Amino acid sequence: MGSPIPITHNCRKSTVPLVKRALAAIFLAVFVLSNTSSHALAALSLPKGNSAPKVIMLIVNRVNLNDLTNNEYRNIQRLISIGGLGLMTINTGGDFRDMNAYITIGAGDKLIGSAMAGHSYNRDEILRDGFRADQAYERNTGQNPGSSQVLNISIANSLNANKSKYTLSDPGELGAALHEAGLKTAVIGNSDLAPGSEPNRLAPAIAMDEWGRVDEGNISRELLVKDPGYPYGWRTDYGKLEAELNRLLPMADLIVVETGDTVRAHEASSNQLKRMVLYHRTRALEALDRFIGEILPLIDRNTMVMLVTPLPDSQALREGNRVAPVVIAGGGIGPDSVLTSPTTRQSGLVANYDLTATVTDHLKIRSADGLVGIPIKSIIAADSVEFVGTLAKQLSATTVQRSGVLFYFIRYQWVVYMVLFILLMTGYLAKSVRPVRFLATGLLLYPFVILLLPLAGSRNTSVTIALSLTCLALLTFIFTRITSDLRLFLAISAANVLPAVADVLTGGYLMSQAALSYDMVVGGRFYGIGNEYMGIVIGAAILGASCLLQLKPGHKTSLVLFCGLIFAGLIFFFAAPTIGSKAGGAITATVGFSVAIYRYLHFKVSLRSVMVLLGALCSGVVILAIFNYIFPVGEQSHIGRAFGDLFEGNFGAIWQMILRKATANYYLFQHSPFRTVLLLQLMVWGAIYYRRHNCLIVLDRELPYLRAGMAAMFWGAVAAILLNDSGVIGAPLLLNYLVCPLVIRALKPEDNY
Repeated sequence: MGSPIPITHNCRKSTVPLVKRALAAIFLAVFVLSNTSSHALAALSLPKGNSAPKVIMLIVNRVNLNDLTNNEYRNIQRLISIGGLGLMTINTGGDFRDMNAYITIGAGDKLIGSAMAGHSYNRDEILRDGFRADQAYERNTGQNPGSSQVLNISIANSLNANKSKYTLSDPGELGAALHEAGLKTAVIGNSDLAPGSEPNRLAPAIAMDEWGRVDEGNISRELLVKDPGYPYGWRTDYGKLEAELNRLLPMADLIVVETGDTVRAHEASSNQLKRMVLYHRTRALEALDRFIGEILPLIDRNTMVMLVTPLPDSQALREGNRVAPVVIAGGGIGPDSVLTSPTTRQSGLVANYDLTATVTDHLKIRSADGLVGIPIKSIIAADSVEFVGTLAKQLSATTVQRSGVLFYFIRYQWVVYMVLFILLMTGYLAKSVRPVRFLATGLLLYPFVILLLPLAGSRNTSVTIALSLTCLALLTFIFTRITSDLRLFLAISAANVLPAVADVLTGGYLMSQAALSYDMVVGGRFYGIGNEYMGIVIGAAILGASCLLQLKPGHKTSLVLFCGLIFAGLIFFFAAPTIGSKAGGAITATVGFSVAIYRYLHFKVSLRSVMVLLGALCSGVVILAIFNYIFPVGEQSHIGRAFGDLFEGNFGAIWQMILRKATANYYLFQHSPFRTVLLLQLMVWGAIYYRRHNCLIVLDRELPYLRAGMAAMFWGAVAAILLNDSGVIGAPLLLNYLVCPLVIRALKPEDNY
């Protein structure tokens, strides 16, 4: 593809006559040309010096990282060595199904596909009803297919399936962006299964536009060879696939190539013995490796090659593997590197919708409003395969352990609150002082224990759970030796706030692996602080400040100033896109902390206090704008990009974000186990109000600062629900630091501090 490298020979001047030398040159030329491979000839036929950027996306579905990093596949290893290797999230708008994964990549956002998403054809293919595909397409869409060579005749099904998704993106967003820029798309190959079955052609879902049209390509069964030794009796004809690629390369800017054999091997595995499953999988990868060897010479600064696995195999999914391998070479991706993007801010990890943004970035076109990803970059690594392999094991272990650890954490809260409710309603609370104090203290310390668990380095779920319960019991025993309730609360506050903040400030090693934190693989957050520890830090910080003021009321002025500075620092911590990057947390903290300061100064609830609360909310929004919008796009949080949309008048994006957050909260309130925690907290509070009302009176009279802090936590929880997409999770974790201290106070209406 480049200029030929000159070769200089040192030799004596020949005395061969001119005619003989000419004949020798002709003979040599004929010999060389006769031994030139068909690929080289095709390569030589490509335009020289073509500076137009191209993207070739190879789809190798249903394989895993170990398959692609196997040293037996030398050409795949060469591709990795001249480019970057990474892991890709596989989250979609639905479950882990092929149709959802392909649609998501083509849409640049998490969407779903319909059961008929794979019903794409060459325009002149004859369907079962005897009509051509272009006729069926026009009948279904009312659109003239024009000169488009590949058509998704069931695009309406995919569009209808996403009507309730509150996103600006639609199926076919990538192809639409390319068409708007005057570029061409193409798709080659298929993953059709048994002869006579419905077509399984999902690759067009990546390259098509919003009407299901792809400019060029060939996805018919002409690219398959009948072979009884292969699953379903088909195998991909890589010779024809290569010929089609060489034909389309001068014509299209994005070419999506569906290799197909790995999908057929995967789908047929349930009917085969284990050794035959491995046999067919190996043969499919060997053929793929040879094909990649033919593509390697195409890679340069202008031609980017992506090897994409939309979903790993079913066995990997059952084992908790929620990432798929991805390799990118060419373009701006450096050799011997690992992939990353500002979306994840994690070396070796990218989001599946980042692929869409990477394509538009390499092709130098404006990214559509619906594309939420950010272009993928590369970071040089000493051993990219080892680095990504270690990351894959870590992510898988975290995902698997998360469910087990959270199971016990949530059930512990359920049990504690149900026991407290029963004791309160039956009047036995005062007779159970030590057990109740132990249980409530343990509940407040549990998040601290979970945060520290990654330090143990265990990847065994049972060991991790046993270790968490043992540490919880030991720490609770130690903390309950503190006889003063206020000093106990202050110590608990420090244990929950300081390590969490320090960890995020130093890179988030614990936060990225803690079971109670965000899940980079399954969830939608990759850095900063999640909804869970947002609620914990805000609740614990208000509790600690209140206890400090209550213990030292004589230093009110200096302590209120000190607490105000701490609160301001935490608001900055949440708002800064390079630190906490938690927009809703910053506003929630602003509301909760402002109410706390206001009540510390002994102001009563009035119209003025309501105005102060609204002012605090507006201040939080302004702080977010300052700390997010002024940063480059790659460093902005999602709220920073939202402010960008707001200032540019893109109100549709803002409205969709609001609807998405409201929908997420509604869904979590219906399905999340934290909903039960929230309801139990309300029941316990109601029982205290009904059975131990005198405790509230004493609290208001003798512990005004603690009472003020509890009011602040309540309003902070309300803000958490209203301003965060997972507020139903963050709010009860915040309210733990209100309800448990209130219960401990209800044990003894009067106490010595």
